[in-house]
Amino acid sequence: MIQGLPVRKVRSHPRRRHYAGMFWSATNRAHVLYESRLELDGLWLADYAPEVVRIAAQPMWLCGPDGNDMRRHVPDLLLQRTDGGFTVVDVKPAEFARRDEVAQVFAWTERVCASRGWSYEVWSGADPVVLANVRTIGAARRVGWVASGSLSAMATTTARVGMTLDEVSASAKNPGGRLAVLAMLWSGIWSVDLLVPLSGQSVLTAVRNAP
Repeated sequence: MIQGLPVRKVRSHPRRRHYAGMFWSATNRAHVLYESRLELDGLWLADYAPEVVRIAAQPMWLCGPDGNDMRRHVPDLLLQRTDGGFTVVDVKPAEFARRDEVAQVFAWTERVCASRGWSYEVWSGADPVVLANVRTIGAARRVGWVASGSLSAMATTTARVGMTLDEVSASAKNPGGRLAVLAMLWSGIWSVDLLVPLSGQSVLTAVRNAP
């Protein structure tokens, strides 16, 4: 399932209220389908998350009894984690997720996932500042967009927790511009507080493999 194609086709038409499209995932190194802007937000965060190693959209049909009812449901995302486990995700605005008929489907889905040993979550959005920062950092997520020499120069700087991005960039012999800085953040080698709008004055909160 994690390697498969979406089980449900999404067709766009002028009167369709949702915003569907394809997201290029650095995790998959391929495009992933999304059906709404909220799903697109969720894909950005999943792609950035270091514990996620594979992403599948519309991965499977779940079918089975729920009391006197028969349920059929396609979750929005399936995430494979570094620990070998899986997380099934339904993406829904909070006000809709609280509706009784939707909540019942999600409760049943959670029970089905638990019986398979999968984690399950309903995702309703994230801090807009975090999302904006991840999108900005994601400009450098494609392999080959940043020169390897620039990345090597950044990786060998004397980066320290407490330095600003401007300071650590200036200390590199071949800084390679803003994309090289963003690549270090996307890879998780450097970390900053994503709750604060990203800028050259953003302070490093963690530096992996710092001497």
